[in-house]
Amino acid sequence: MTGALSTERVFALSAFEGVRLIRIYAAKQPEISIEELLTTIGHIEADAANLDLDASVYLYGLVDGGCPMEGDGFYQACISAVVTKHQPTWCKSMKQGRIRFLDSLEPNDRDVFAAAGLAKEPAPLAVVRWWDAVTGFARMMSDIEKMEQAREAEHLSIEHERKRLKELGIDREPEWKGLDDNFAGYDVLSFDPGEFGPTNRMIEVKSTVFSPLRFIVTRNEWEQAEKFGPAYIFHVWDMQKTPRALYERTAAQVAAHIPNDNEKGKWKTAEILIGAA
Repeated sequence: MTGALSTERVFALSAFEGVRLIRIYAAKQPEISIEELLTTIGHIEADAANLDLDASVYLYGLVDGGCPMEGDGFYQACISAVVTKHQPTWCKSMKQGRIRFLDSLEPNDRDVFAAAGLAKEPAPLAVVRWWDAVTGFARMMSDIEKMEQAREAEHLSIEHERKRLKELGIDREPEWKGLDDNFAGYDVLSFDPGEFGPTNRMIEVKSTVFSPLRFIVTRNEWEQAEKFGPAYIFHVWDMQKTPRALYERTAAQVAAHIPNDNEKGKWKTAEILIGAA
């Protein structure tokens, strides 16, 4: 009954109110089952027919049992539970700032936040702390998503290089340096034909979903590119394409778009357009 409930069903005041009633009745009658509690609620509460009690039962198992029974604190705990468990698509926008985020929501979702006291002006300290905690979770999920995308791109480069080495007749396997050594300065060690045998090919792997297509180079990455010269290659994967599209750039091709330091400042990251590189 509850395993596949949508975010739309559980992120609703009708589900939250049902959780509140279940908690109140469970505190009064801790010995009876959830099913019996629902029957009791249905007989006693006039508004029970307007509640999504299936969603409430599901959410009841997620909401912090130590939160207040009523008021803003209760509804805030319900929202936190949905964000943590369901990770709605809109939670990524929470890091843009409270008002900007609320303005981006559909009216029904915005009403849920308002009912929880999370749109108050000026924001009380407790509300500020709630936003900081939940936004921190949203940032963490975004970081995990970016890491998963980066690892997929690195795996694509491993497979690409494995195929390329086979076609070149080089009996070597590419090495996944980005997984094994965070200080290597590149993500994949592959090989090119050389006069006296295979020579190293250091590959920095980038994944991008930007439009127009572009990638970010850090100062450390560029210092490695300058160190290794022609042996250093950028693999840039367009993760919006199916199958993924690879753009390969040499250090020499990227060099023209690297900024210069000046007397009072040094660059840390540079944005490189694929069309320009």
